[in-house]
Amino acid sequence: MSTTRDSQYEDFFRYTSGRWVWDEEQQLLDRYRRFNVQELQRVAATSVGAKECVSMTKLAEGSFNKVFRLIMDDGSVVIARIPNPNAGPSYYTTASEVATMDFVRMPFQNPLERLLINNQARTILEIPVPEVYAWSASISNPVGAEYIIMEEVVGRQAADSWNTMELEDKVSIMKELISIEKKLLSVSFSCFGNIYYASDNVEGSIAAKIVGDVSIDVQNIVSTRYTIGPTVEREFWSKERSELGIDRGPWKDPHDYISAIALREIAWIKKYAIPTVSNDPLKPSAAQNSPSEHVSLLEKYLDVAPYLLPTDPDLLTANLWHRDLHSGNVFIEKNRITSIIDWQGTWAGPLFIQARQPKLINYNGEIMLKLPENYKHLTEEEKIPIKEQVASSIILHLYENFTAKENPRLSKVFRTEHGRTRGEVISFCGNTWDDDILPFRESLVRMERYWDELAFNIPCPIHFTEDELRSHLDDAEGWNEVQDFWDSVAGIVDRDGWTPCDKYEDAVVLFSELRQTGLKIMIGQDRNRFEKQTRWVEEVVRTVDGHKSKRDD
Repeated sequence: MSTTRDSQYEDFFRYTSGRWVWDEEQQLLDRYRRFNVQELQRVAATSVGAKECVSMTKLAEGSFNKVFRLIMDDGSVVIARIPNPNAGPSYYTTASEVATMDFVRMPFQNPLERLLINNQARTILEIPVPEVYAWSASISNPVGAEYIIMEEVVGRQAADSWNTMELEDKVSIMKELISIEKKLLSVSFSCFGNIYYASDNVEGSIAAKIVGDVSIDVQNIVSTRYTIGPTVEREFWSKERSELGIDRGPWKDPHDYISAIALREIAWIKKYAIPTVSNDPLKPSAAQNSPSEHVSLLEKYLDVAPYLLPTDPDLLTANLWHRDLHSGNVFIEKNRITSIIDWQGTWAGPLFIQARQPKLINYNGEIMLKLPENYKHLTEEEKIPIKEQVASSIILHLYENFTAKENPRLSKVFRTEHGRTRGEVISFCGNTWDDDILPFRESLVRMERYWDELAFNIPCPIHFTEDELRSHLDDAEGWNEVQDFWDSVAGIVDRDGWTPCDKYEDAVVLFSELRQTGLKIMIGQDRNRFEKQTRWVEEVVRTVDGHKSKRDD
């Protein structure tokens, strides 16, 4: 590719939706993807029978993908998506997403296949997702990157109008979400992992066998067309984990999967975890900085892992589940769902672990199912949040009621006794080193605390001494202070240092002040190490000041 030609497309290649106050070079590198723009346009045009692409625009990007809108000479429009290097394991991520979209959209399009199953295949799922026109999971193609070319879906993102929609219209959308969840629940697989096309010959994959109210012919077609293979969960591939010989599935038993999470982390921590400055003000405890402490807790997790999942087999089926149904991934038109996008990472996982209320209708505030008596006496400004609270409460209330009727198995997951106690142990163990160790330890402490209520009729296999619990409470105070700090800077900077472009200078000033505070309270070698590791703050401050001076001139 020509360097001169590429320079005009640099904004296509780089991340442009924000900045990072620290570690920006690596964060941008994780999201930088160079590709042959002309070849992508050519592939896109060919995929819809057009002669050429006449316009290409970069849409708002997320953390893991770049999305473009391409207009052809005949007026047709397609969406092109290219994964960033941090999107997940190369090849597997794209190959699995395309196969998954095909499965949930309309798995049997061949006329012969329809004839074999009496034209009933479309009734299996037929979930509205974009049609894929062309794709490649390999970078060894003329585009020079993995890509998916798909249709531009009809409708608008729910995010554009959800807050202003009438309650009745929101209820209609909520009912359609329940219908989609019912379809996902209607078919489960015989093992746990990601879906691939059988023709991709993914190493370690096995024929996809489905279970449900479907004919033998349908089952045979599925097992011929699709396989279940290794997980594409980023946590199994991030950093040096991609180099470790760890178990990535597929798994026949859900207990093997939840054990694989801890075994993965133990292997990585023992080989690669490097403690940081001991007095880092954003590290709430010494335990967070101790590899041996992490390994010790993960070994406790392995002791209790056989008891974390419920025994009801209805809750342990391998189901596909879209875990990111927020307003940006749901498209609507005339109060109907026209498409569900972003199936990246969706896999056939244990229902108990996967099932969540759609983010679009989830509500964690105080439930208020009717307007207060003094509502009519409030100002219009005062009425707005109350009206939103009532609407959110009613939507959630109705969702739970309709789910109990239409999807009783899903409702059973939501109502599992101590389900949160069990589930949090699993969800918190996956990345304690780069995230937080304290919530993980707290989840294990709670597991021991409620053990007798779970009625296992055996002694709890893990135990925390009084000294360990006191130390945990001390750590919790520091942890709460750190959470308070992050809450106080919400809207300015995220925990990984990301900040909106227009807030970058404010965020830099904030962390410059934080650095000065750290230097004042540290002494000796700790202070010297901290001073060296945070010099970047002052360098960034000088850069920002330089830009300000140029603007003033």
